[in-house]
Amino acid sequence: MADPPPPPPPPASAAAISAAFPAPPPFYKSFTPANLARLSSLQQSNPSLTVDDLPAELQNLLPPPPPDDNYRTFGEIHTNPAPPSSEPPPKEPPNPHRLLQTTRQLLLTFLSLIDALAVEPATWAPKWDEMRDLFSEAHAIVNEYRPHQARETLIHMMEEQVDRCKTETKACVEACQRVQGVLEEMEKGEGSVQPGLGSIGRAKRSRNEKEGGLRERAENRVWEVIEQEVGCFD
Repeated sequence: MADPPPPPPPPASAAAISAAFPAPPPFYKSFTPANLARLSSLQQSNPSLTVDDLPAELQNLLPPPPPDDNYRTFGEIHTNPAPPSSEPPPKEPPNPHRLLQTTRQLLLTFLSLIDALAVEPATWAPKWDEMRDLFSEAHAIVNEYRPHQARETLIHMMEEQVDRCKTETKACVEACQRVQGVLEEMEKGEGSVQPGLGSIGRAKRSRNEKEGGLRERAENRVWEVIEQEVGCFD
């Protein structure tokens, strides 16, 4: 008896849905250097070019026109807003009283919604829509403080950088002063040996003996300073 045939493979859509990370949209393959060059040449020849005037392989290179009516995103239906005017409205500075007023109005609307659900549940929809509008308004007011937050954060970061540079500079100055003190002590030690040399003849006779002692004392002094700055060596 022959083995039963293997089950057919699942369709590509089902495999893409069951994958942990879905595959990228297929229209990314249209963005090639050759297609971009063709689109640029077509736009230069016809500035009023639309998506419908392009061939199928170039239609994904232009954004689609905005929807004329309602559209759905993330499971919610939105209404297409009216096109913005040519002159943007004047931007007012953030007002904390406006945020406080919106918060109080949001609390009152929430209490009205609770009362409507308790007394007449059929009238909850207008209160819910009003709460959503108030939340959007409060979110917009909070976003107006983003430039102030960015400026204050930048000021704080620059102050920390200046303090760090001052601390490092102070440490360098102190280290230079200690090194200068060690060098002055070494010069004094060398100077104290010179008067005891006497005449030129005696200096020639004791040169080999004195140079070894001076070098050894200077090296010991340098190692002592290094141990004080870096730490004790084992």
